[in-house]
Amino acid sequence: MSLMTAFTRSVLLRIAAASMVLGSLAACGGGGEVSVGVGVVVPVQPPVIAPLTLVLTRVGPEAVQVDWSDDPAVASFVVLRDGLTLATVTTTTSVIDASAFINGTFCYEVQGYDASGLLVAASSIGCITILP
Repeated sequence: MSLMTAFTRSVLLRIAAASMVLGSLAACGGGGEVSVGVGVVVPVQPPVIAPLTLVLTRVGPEAVQVDWSDDPAVASFVVLRDGLTLATVTTTTSVIDASAFINGTFCYEVQGYDASGLLVAASSIGCITILP
């Protein structure tokens, strides 16, 4: 085998290995498209996020009830307050936040995850101010 042939073979093997690695990354969500065959590219679509309806109600001097709509694809809900996890629930669509305080404004969001942990539903962010 000549030197040029060995070099060409080495380059072709490296290109093939790189395309297999990149194809694997794309298939697990790291890319944005998946190569199915020579010249065939299928775009990878992110899952559709269903909307959840959010309702905030003051239920005590320093408590807020957070209610949201249900979704049959959701196995668990994460309730966020000001971007931080307040609660994770699986059997209810309501949480009472008893850590609110007077003259404070609190913003809530609910995210729904399926059994495999993928985000499949979410509410918009809703805010409430606790006045005296």
